Amino acid sequence: MKPEDYAQGDGFQVEKRTVFSAEWLSLCAEGQIATPGDFLSATVGGWGVFGVRDREGVVGVLRNACRHQNMQVVGTPSGHCETFRCRFHGWTYDLQGRFLGAPPPVAPKDPQSPELHLASLATSIVSGIVFFSLAAPAPPPDLGGSLPAYGGTLTTEIACNWKVCVEHLLAEHTPSADFRWHWPLLAVRRAGSVTIMEQVVPHTFLRTRLLTHVFGNSPDDHRQAAATIKHVCERLQADRNDGMPAAEGALVATFHRQLAEAYAQDRATT
Repeated sequence: MKPEDYAQGDGFQVEKRTVFSAEWLSLCAEGQIATPGDFLSATVGGWGVFGVRDREGVVGVLRNACRHQNMQVVGTPSGHCETFRCRFHGWTYDLQGRFLGAPPPVAPKDPQSPELHLASLATSIVSGIVFFSLAAPAPPPDLGGSLPAYGGTLTTEIACNWKVCVEHLLAEHTPSADFRWHWPLLAVRRAGSVTIMEQVVPHTFLRTRLLTHVFGNSPDDHRQAAATIKHVCERLQADRNDGMPAAEGALVATFHRQLAEAYAQDRATT
């Protein structure tokens, strides 16, 4: 990888067109939207989405873009509601993203048109993690079977490119029964009765959110570890800006190879 791939937006746009538009991406832990009406929104790889549990208890992931003028429908990170109302022009949707109505001055000509519903994305729940995809990909990843009870999630904001965070998570590990990396954004670590899923959420090319999902324990026991990851990744970002290469290792090399394939795919189609 070149230094500019870590510090400029062009590489991030390539990744949005290839990696983030074609793969299964993790959004949240199912326990974060545990009851009907709970929702969680995020920007993952430049794509604005939100997950919601409907009145029947089914979890779905929707594009966070109103069908009127493509404005953001959900403007808060998480919460609970009965309907979603776009704050710009008042278009309203139910918990499954179906259009309910709009004020007369901006109402659509055909309120029954299915084109008015929010775009619904392929959704799958695997081992307590909600995945979505904008494409029609292969089956979702296998996270290694059942997990202990969900304990909670820590959110850490990191001023770095998402690749720096991934490289750090991979650098000291090799594939084993206790550690799995799931391309492109999820690491699973097992330690006895505790499982930790570290979910990398690329927000912008220099802003990454790390979600530490803890199963079988309280997330409070992992706050210092998350703070250490933040400190190290922000230092590593400065190193990448100065042209210093990433740490080596089998998993890092595999990660870079898959990125190189995505970049080559983009060059072949643009």
